[in-house]
Amino acid sequence: MKCHTIEEKLSAYQDGELSVSDREQVERHLAGCHSCREQRVKLQQTWQALGEMAEIRPSLGFYKQVSQKIGQASEKGVFETSRWGSWWVRALPSSALASVILAIGILCGTYIGNSLFQFGPFHNASSSEGGFLTSLRVFDPAPPGTLADSYERLLSYNKGHTK
Repeated sequence: MKCHTIEEKLSAYQDGELSVSDREQVERHLAGCHSCREQRVKLQQTWQALGEMAEIRPSLGFYKQVSQKIGQASEKGVFETSRWGSWWVRALPSSALASVILAIGILCGTYIGNSLFQFGPFHNASSSEGGFLTSLRVFDPAPPGTLADSYERLLSYNKGHTK
């Protein structure tokens, strides 16, 4: 058996909860593994220290106080009205709220993007194809044989041969 498997079984071994075959495997491993024997000694020392500690008794009324606190928490519910505002905030699950916020963000982004595009450098009111070709000329010329060069030649050819 590997060390990590033995370390997982040491507590059950100490408590006598292992089957006969598992107990024999643990004992064989402990006989040959110094590290696991040290872990067993540490476990034994921990159990011994815990056994020597005095038992702590709860004060009178402790369980009653705990029960009352649990009852108060369940009466309040998850959201408190004074803390979270009106009823619709409490009724609206967080996933629905996140969806609404996301939808508002998409709508605002679309509106702003369209507004910027209308007044941007790539917009040409006379011809969208001409505007696109003009915008391509802003950049370095497309190297011959590339996809951009083929696309530019195709648009130029179509522009010259349309009726």
